[in-house]
Amino acid sequence: MIIRLGFVSTAMAIFNNTPSSTFTYKLFSERPREEAMQRAIEIGRKNLQATQRILYYNAAHGIRLFRLSSALIPLATHPDVRIDVAAEYADELRKLGDFAKAHDIRLSMHPNQFTLLNGSDKVVDAAIDDLNYHAAILDGMGLDESAIINIHVGGVYGDKEAATQKLFDNAPKVPAHAMRRLTFENDDKTYTLEETLAVSQKLQRPCMLDLHHDWCNPSALTPIELLPQIAQTWGDVPMKIHVSSPKNEKEFRSHADYIEPEMLTAFLKSCKEIDLPRVDVMIEAKVKDLALFRLAEQLGKIRGVKRLDGGVLSW
Repeated sequence: MIIRLGFVSTAMAIFNNTPSSTFTYKLFSERPREEAMQRAIEIGRKNLQATQRILYYNAAHGIRLFRLSSALIPLATHPDVRIDVAAEYADELRKLGDFAKAHDIRLSMHPNQFTLLNGSDKVVDAAIDDLNYHAAILDGMGLDESAIINIHVGGVYGDKEAATQKLFDNAPKVPAHAMRRLTFENDDKTYTLEETLAVSQKLQRPCMLDLHHDWCNPSALTPIELLPQIAQTWGDVPMKIHVSSPKNEKEFRSHADYIEPEMLTAFLKSCKEIDLPRVDVMIEAKVKDLALFRLAEQLGKIRGVKRLDGGVLSW
């Protein structure tokens, strides 16, 4: 089994290189519109250039999994701004995608917690705009369906069954080019892994297991017991999971700087036992790439595990 480790958004080891420079609507509205639009577009271009540096870094260090920042293009979906991402950044996106494909780097995106398909009509409309934005970035890179957009099931609103049904009712509103990339992740307070898996099965979309969220908000069945069903939702696309460690007992839901490998190791062992060919592990740790390298070193010391590259192991 191949294990590929990845990290989120930015590389700590690259000095002064952020892919999520911002430009607020307040600043936008204080300038003449044409000047403000050009400023927003230019900041987006700078963020894409920073992303290219991170992909160079990943390729050089043998990291084959990376989550792009959702804040690449500031104000892209703001109703008073609207930036046509696919048209404005066609060259930059194509180059990023070509590089990622040439170096076998799987990319993904994770919209914020407000991108929900079971909220009010206004919330759902905004969510669909946001999903279109994320899909435009990945489509512009020319990436296949393994480049996913991951969201949570949503809120409960006093009636979890009705809230879940509202998600099913709204799912057809999601354009096909975004839906083909959509995955659903269990969260740390409301929808458990079992409940999220049921949603994924109903919508025939992959279920994204977050191990830390399951520790915070456990199902009756463990991730290991649900593993065969979770893996089945991924079809021919390599299964991807999220891992983080609690910051401390008091702030259990918060992410620590690094990953404690014991629980992850137990889960990966189960993946090996059911003969999964590959598992992609997204590390959600405060020190990002630095946490990846430490975890790769720790996993590489396990009997039977061989470290093949900076963020790639076999077991």
